[in-house]
Amino acid sequence: MTATPTAETSGSPTPAARSPRGRPRDPDLARRAHRAALGLFAEKGWAGFTLDGVAARARIGKSAIYLRWSDRAELLVEALRRLQDEDEARPSPPTDDEGPSALGTTEPSAAEPSTPGPSTAEPSTAGAATTTGADAAPAPRTLRDYLVQHARRRAEQYLGEHGMAMIRLYAEAQTHPELLSEVRRQALTSYVLAERERVAEAVRQGELAPDASPMRILDAVEGAVLMHVIVTPPHLRDRVRATIDEYVELMVDDQLRAAGYAFPPAGTRTPAPAAHDTATTDDGTGTR
Repeated sequence: MTATPTAETSGSPTPAARSPRGRPRDPDLARRAHRAALGLFAEKGWAGFTLDGVAARARIGKSAIYLRWSDRAELLVEALRRLQDEDEARPSPPTDDEGPSALGTTEPSAAEPSTPGPSTAEPSTAGAATTTGADAAPAPRTLRDYLVQHARRRAEQYLGEHGMAMIRLYAEAQTHPELLSEVRRQALTSYVLAERERVAEAVRQGELAPDASPMRILDAVEGAVLMHVIVTPPHLRDRVRATIDEYVELMVDDQLRAAGYAFPPAGTRTPAPAAHDTATTDDGTGTR
Protein backbone atom coordinates (compact mmCIF):
# COMPACT_ATOMS: atom_id res chain seq x y z
CA MET A 1 0.00 0.00 0.00
CA THR A 2 1.41 3.38 -0.92
CA ALA A 3 1.10 6.63 1.01
CA THR A 4 -1.36 9.22 -0.21
CA PRO A 5 -1.82 12.84 0.83
CA THR A 6 -5.31 12.03 2.07
CA ALA A 7 -4.11 9.30 4.41
CA GLU A 8 -1.36 11.48 5.77
CA THR A 9 -3.46 14.56 6.46
CA SER A 10 -6.74 13.03 7.56
CA GLY A 11 -7.69 13.80 11.16
CA SER A 12 -10.38 11.16 11.69
CA PRO A 13 -9.03 7.99 13.29
CA THR A 14 -10.55 4.68 12.27
CA PRO A 15 -11.76 2.26 14.95
CA ALA A 16 -9.29 -0.50 14.25
CA ALA A 17 -5.80 -0.66 12.80
CA ARG A 18 -5.23 -2.39 9.51
CA SER A 19 -3.86 -5.91 9.47
CA PRO A 20 -1.13 -6.78 6.97
CA ARG A 21 -2.24 -9.53 4.59
CA GLY A 22 -0.52 -12.86 5.07
CA ARG A 23 1.89 -11.69 7.79
CA PRO A 24 1.51 -11.84 11.58
CA ARG A 25 1.82 -8.57 13.47
CA ASP A 26 5.18 -7.69 14.92
CA PRO A 27 4.64 -6.44 18.50
CA ASP A 28 8.07 -4.82 18.53
CA LEU A 29 7.16 -2.79 15.45
CA ALA A 30 4.11 -1.41 17.25
CA ARG A 31 6.13 -0.60 20.38
CA ARG A 32 8.78 1.25 18.37
CA ALA A 33 6.16 3.09 16.34
CA HIS A 34 4.25 4.13 19.47
CA ARG A 35 7.39 5.43 21.14
CA ALA A 36 8.43 7.32 18.02
CA ALA A 37 4.92 8.74 17.57
CA LEU A 38 4.77 10.10 21.11
CA GLY A 39 8.24 11.58 20.86
CA LEU A 40 7.59 13.21 17.50
CA PHE A 41 4.21 14.63 18.54
CA ALA A 42 5.72 16.02 21.76
CA GLU A 43 8.49 17.78 19.83
CA LYS A 44 6.73 18.89 16.64
CA GLY A 45 3.04 19.05 17.53
CA TRP A 46 0.26 18.14 15.14
CA ALA A 47 1.64 20.25 12.28
CA GLY A 48 4.93 18.35 12.28
CA PHE A 49 3.49 14.93 13.09
CA THR A 50 3.53 12.66 10.00
CA LEU A 51 3.61 8.94 9.37
CA ASP A 52 6.76 9.42 7.33
CA GLY A 53 8.36 11.17 10.28
CA VAL A 54 7.36 8.35 12.63
CA ALA A 55 8.81 5.77 10.24
CA ALA A 56 12.11 7.64 10.06
CA ARG A 57 12.31 8.17 13.82
CA ALA A 58 11.49 4.52 14.57
CA ARG A 59 13.68 3.23 11.72
CA ILE A 60 10.72 1.34 10.29
CA GLY A 61 9.92 1.02 6.61
CA LYS A 62 7.23 3.39 5.41
CA SER A 63 5.28 0.54 3.86
CA ALA A 64 5.03 -1.20 7.23
CA ILE A 65 3.68 1.97 8.84
CA TYR A 66 1.07 2.56 6.14
CA LEU A 67 -0.02 -1.07 6.15
CA ARG A 68 -0.71 -1.00 9.87
CA TRP A 69 -2.12 2.51 10.43
CA SER A 70 -4.43 4.23 8.00
CA ASP A 71 -3.57 7.75 9.16
CA ARG A 72 -1.62 9.67 11.77
CA ALA A 73 -4.60 10.19 14.07
CA GLU A 74 -5.16 6.45 14.38
CA LEU A 75 -1.53 5.90 15.33
CA LEU A 76 -1.54 8.74 17.87
CA VAL A 77 -4.70 7.44 19.55
CA GLU A 78 -3.22 3.95 19.82
CA ALA A 79 0.06 5.25 21.23
CA LEU A 80 -1.66 7.43 23.86
CA ARG A 81 -4.02 4.64 24.92
CA ARG A 82 -1.15 2.19 25.24
CA LEU A 83 0.73 4.72 27.39
CA GLN A 84 -2.21 5.00 29.78
CA ASP A 85 -2.96 1.29 29.81
CA GLU A 86 0.65 0.48 30.71
CA ASP A 87 0.48 2.97 33.57
CA GLU A 88 -2.78 1.40 34.78
CA ALA A 89 -1.09 -2.00 34.94
CA ARG A 90 1.99 -0.75 36.82
CA PRO A 91 1.96 -1.52 40.57
CA SER A 92 1.56 1.49 42.85
CA PRO A 93 2.99 1.88 46.36
CA PRO A 94 0.42 1.49 49.17
CA THR A 95 -1.31 4.59 50.49
CA ASP A 96 -1.89 5.44 54.14
CA ASP A 97 -5.38 3.90 53.98
CA GLU A 98 -4.06 0.50 52.88
CA GLY A 99 -3.14 -2.33 55.22
CA PRO A 100 0.26 -4.04 55.18
CA SER A 101 -0.97 -6.91 53.01
CA ALA A 102 -2.95 -4.86 50.50
CA LEU A 103 -0.44 -5.34 47.70
CA GLY A 104 0.09 -9.01 48.35
CA THR A 105 -3.48 -10.33 48.21
CA THR A 106 -4.49 -12.56 45.33
CA GLU A 107 -8.13 -13.18 46.23
CA PRO A 108 -10.36 -12.86 43.16
CA SER A 109 -12.62 -9.82 43.09
CA ALA A 110 -13.85 -7.07 40.78
CA ALA A 111 -10.66 -5.33 39.71
CA GLU A 112 -10.59 -2.40 37.34
CA PRO A 113 -10.38 -3.34 33.65
CA SER A 114 -6.87 -2.98 32.26
CA THR A 115 -8.13 -1.30 29.10
CA PRO A 116 -10.99 1.04 29.99
CA GLY A 117 -12.99 2.54 27.16
CA PRO A 118 -16.38 4.07 26.47
CA SER A 119 -18.16 0.72 26.64
CA THR A 120 -16.07 -1.10 29.28
CA ALA A 121 -14.90 1.41 31.88
CA GLU A 122 -16.44 0.71 35.28
CA PRO A 123 -15.68 2.16 38.69
CA SER A 124 -13.68 -0.13 40.93
CA THR A 125 -15.60 -1.86 43.69
CA ALA A 126 -14.83 -0.55 47.17
CA GLY A 127 -12.95 -3.18 49.09
CA ALA A 128 -11.46 -4.88 46.04
CA ALA A 129 -7.72 -5.42 46.26
CA THR A 130 -7.06 -8.00 43.61
CA THR A 131 -4.63 -8.15 40.73
CA THR A 132 -5.32 -8.94 37.09
CA GLY A 133 -1.84 -10.36 36.55
CA ALA A 134 1.54 -10.76 38.16
CA ASP A 135 2.42 -7.09 37.63
CA ALA A 136 -1.03 -5.52 37.76
CA ALA A 137 -1.89 -3.00 40.43
CA PRO A 138 -4.59 -3.95 42.95
CA ALA A 139 -7.92 -2.17 42.73
CA PRO A 140 -8.02 0.67 45.30
CA ARG A 141 -10.10 -0.07 48.40
CA THR A 142 -11.33 3.43 49.28
CA LEU A 143 -12.05 6.61 47.39
CA ARG A 144 -8.93 8.16 48.89
CA ASP A 145 -6.85 5.21 47.70
CA TYR A 146 -8.36 5.56 44.24
CA LEU A 147 -7.66 9.27 43.91
CA VAL A 148 -4.15 9.03 45.33
CA GLN A 149 -3.32 6.16 42.98
CA HIS A 150 -4.83 8.01 40.03
CA ALA A 151 -3.01 11.26 40.81
CA ARG A 152 0.31 9.47 41.28
CA ARG A 153 -0.01 7.80 37.91
CA ARG A 154 -0.98 11.02 36.21
CA ALA A 155 2.03 12.76 37.74
CA GLU A 156 4.28 9.91 36.62
CA GLN A 157 2.89 10.25 33.09
CA TYR A 158 3.59 13.97 32.97
CA LEU A 159 7.07 13.54 34.47
CA GLY A 160 7.88 10.52 32.32
CA GLU A 161 9.45 10.15 28.92
CA HIS A 162 6.22 10.86 27.02
CA GLY A 163 4.55 13.31 29.37
CA MET A 164 4.91 16.21 26.96
CA ALA A 165 2.88 14.33 24.35
CA MET A 166 -0.14 14.32 26.67
CA ILE A 167 0.35 17.96 27.63
CA ARG A 168 0.74 18.88 23.96
CA LEU A 169 -2.55 17.13 23.15
CA TYR A 170 -4.43 19.23 25.72
CA ALA A 171 -3.27 22.42 24.00
CA GLU A 172 -3.50 21.31 20.39
CA ALA A 173 -6.99 19.89 20.79
CA GLN A 174 -8.07 23.47 21.44
CA THR A 175 -6.27 24.94 18.42
CA HIS A 176 -7.22 22.08 16.04
CA PRO A 177 -10.60 20.92 17.39
CA GLU A 178 -11.80 19.65 14.02
CA LEU A 179 -8.76 17.36 13.77
CA LEU A 180 -7.97 16.36 17.33
CA SER A 181 -11.28 16.31 19.20
CA GLU A 182 -11.80 12.65 18.29
CA VAL A 183 -8.21 11.80 19.19
CA ARG A 184 -8.72 13.36 22.59
CA ARG A 185 -12.04 11.58 23.09
CA GLN A 186 -10.60 8.15 22.33
CA ALA A 187 -7.28 8.63 24.10
CA LEU A 188 -8.33 10.56 27.22
CA THR A 189 -12.04 11.26 27.72
CA SER A 190 -13.14 7.66 28.32
CA TYR A 191 -10.61 7.39 31.16
CA VAL A 192 -11.80 10.63 32.76
CA LEU A 193 -15.44 9.52 32.59
CA ALA A 194 -14.57 6.28 34.41
CA GLU A 195 -12.82 8.29 37.12
CA ARG A 196 -15.79 10.65 37.45
CA GLU A 197 -18.14 7.71 37.85
CA ARG A 198 -16.00 6.35 40.68
CA VAL A 199 -16.34 9.65 42.55
CA ALA A 200 -20.07 9.80 41.80
CA GLU A 201 -20.43 6.34 43.31
CA ALA A 202 -18.74 7.62 46.47
CA VAL A 203 -21.34 10.39 46.67
CA ARG A 204 -24.16 7.86 46.27
CA GLN A 205 -22.62 5.63 48.96
CA GLY A 206 -22.34 8.51 51.43
CA GLU A 207 -18.53 8.70 51.42
CA LEU A 208 -18.82 12.33 50.31
CA ALA A 209 -21.31 15.08 51.06
CA PRO A 210 -24.55 14.78 49.03
CA ASP A 211 -23.83 18.02 47.20
CA ALA A 212 -20.21 17.13 46.36
CA SER A 213 -19.42 17.54 42.66
CA PRO A 214 -17.43 14.69 41.05
CA MET A 215 -16.49 16.99 38.17
CA ARG A 216 -15.08 19.72 40.42
CA ILE A 217 -13.24 17.24 42.64
CA LEU A 218 -11.52 15.63 39.66
CA ASP A 219 -10.85 19.01 38.07
CA ALA A 220 -9.10 20.05 41.26
CA VAL A 221 -7.05 16.84 41.49
CA GLU A 222 -6.14 16.75 37.78
CA GLY A 223 -5.47 20.48 37.65
CA ALA A 224 -3.27 20.45 40.73
CA VAL A 225 -1.07 17.67 39.34
CA LEU A 226 -0.79 19.32 35.92
CA MET A 227 0.06 22.75 37.31
CA HIS A 228 2.55 21.28 39.78
CA VAL A 229 4.43 19.74 36.86
CA ILE A 230 4.23 22.35 34.13
CA VAL A 231 5.16 25.39 36.25
CA THR A 232 8.30 23.69 37.54
CA PRO A 233 11.53 24.78 35.82
CA PRO A 234 13.52 21.92 34.27
CA HIS A 235 16.31 22.20 36.83
CA LEU A 236 13.83 21.45 39.65
CA ARG A 237 12.17 18.41 38.05
CA ASP A 238 14.22 16.01 40.17
CA ARG A 239 12.90 17.71 43.31
CA VAL A 240 9.33 17.31 42.10
CA ARG A 241 9.92 13.62 41.36
CA ALA A 242 11.38 13.08 44.81
CA THR A 243 8.44 14.71 46.61
CA ILE A 244 5.54 13.83 44.32
CA ASP A 245 4.10 11.07 46.53
CA GLU A 246 3.90 13.36 49.55
CA TYR A 247 2.48 16.20 47.44
CA VAL A 248 -0.22 13.95 45.99
CA GLU A 249 -1.36 12.61 49.36
CA LEU A 250 -1.56 16.07 50.91
CA MET A 251 -3.36 17.50 47.89
CA VAL A 252 -5.92 14.67 47.71
CA ASP A 253 -6.58 14.96 51.45
CA ASP A 254 -7.18 18.70 51.02
CA GLN A 255 -9.74 18.10 48.27
CA LEU A 256 -11.53 15.31 50.09
CA ARG A 257 -11.64 17.23 53.36
CA ALA A 258 -13.29 20.15 51.56
CA ALA A 259 -15.83 17.74 50.02
CA GLY A 260 -16.83 16.27 53.38
CA TYR A 261 -15.08 12.92 52.95
CA ALA A 262 -15.46 10.46 55.82
CA PHE A 263 -11.82 9.72 56.61
CA PRO A 264 -10.98 6.54 58.56
CA PRO A 265 -10.96 6.98 62.35
CA ALA A 266 -7.90 8.56 63.89
CA GLY A 267 -5.11 6.05 64.38
CA THR A 268 -6.01 3.80 61.44
CA ARG A 269 -3.79 5.72 59.04
CA THR A 270 -0.83 8.04 59.33
CA PRO A 271 -1.23 11.34 57.48
CA ALA A 272 1.80 12.97 55.92
CA PRO A 273 3.28 15.45 58.43
CA ALA A 274 2.33 19.06 57.82
CA ALA A 275 5.89 20.11 58.61
CA HIS A 276 6.98 18.74 55.25
CA ASP A 277 4.62 21.09 53.41
CA THR A 278 7.51 23.30 52.39
CA ALA A 279 7.19 26.90 51.36
CA THR A 280 7.06 27.90 47.74
CA THR A 281 10.46 28.76 46.36
CA ASP A 282 11.37 32.07 44.79
CA ASP A 283 10.87 30.66 41.29
CA GLY A 284 7.33 29.53 42.01
CA THR A 285 7.83 25.88 42.90
CA GLY A 286 7.93 23.75 46.01
CA THR A 287 6.45 20.59 47.45
CA ARG A 288 3.24 22.26 48.54
